[in-house]
Amino acid sequence: MKRWIVPILGILLIVGGVHSKSLEIKKKVGEYEVEVKLDRHPPVVGDNGIGIKITDGSGRAVTDARVLINYYMPPMPRMAPMNFKIEAKLKKERYMATMNLIMSGPWIIAIKIGRGEKNFTAKLNIDVP
Repeated sequence: MKRWIVPILGILLIVGGVHSKSLEIKKKVGEYEVEVKLDRHPPVVGDNGIGIKITDGSGRAVTDARVLINYYMPPMPRMAPMNFKIEAKLKKERYMATMNLIMSGPWIIAIKIGRGEKNFTAKLNIDVP
């Protein structure tokens, strides 16, 4: 094996690992705990998977909710609004979706959850480098 291959492979493993971590955030909203997991940390321009687990006061997973994800950038002068909505689909005990973050900067994620007659929203801020 050539001597230069080993250092290059090491660099590729290090660089490849930069975006391999996930980001987990927990929020208490009303009587529920909402656990949000982004598949990339830091988030990247492009597709980012998001998984949301909702648990009730006794720690049981809530699987009968409607979950809408509204992600947007705060308004900026001379820029068109960037506001996107996607519906999350239940897979096992998590609501899953893919957000396409179209540019670097601050993003706000508002997770709108409806269950029966109750509606609540969990908000979090992320920054895309």
